[in-house]
Amino acid sequence: MLFLVKGFAQEASKAPEEKKPEEKKFEAGFDGMLAVSYGSKTLGINVGGPSLKYKFTNSFKVGVGAFPSLILVDERAYPRLAVSPIIEYKNWMAITSYYGYDAKDEPIWTFGIGYKFL
Repeated sequence: MLFLVKGFAQEASKAPEEKKPEEKKFEAGFDGMLAVSYGSKTLGINVGGPSLKYKFTNSFKVGVGAFPSLILVDERAYPRLAVSPIIEYKNWMAITSYYGYDAKDEPIWTFGIGYKFL
């Protein structure tokens, strides 16, 4: 009988294991980012906008975002909203911005790099 009480007391004294909160893999928000991209005879200056990303590690993320932009075409500047896939490593981002179509009905694509401040 003493053996049973001793075994029960040992079981009761063990603290329940603490579970770590599960880390979120998806991240949605606004990027405090500035980027420069070039392509299709177009220079794009992009600033951060809303994005949705999948976090592989704390340093490496992949996703898609929308960036308010200023594009320079034929020595003229136009405001446009760019949509882009994003590859993010620490604070650096590689982007492939799509701005829609130009006056000749050709798609406007640029490729560039950005830095995330926030």
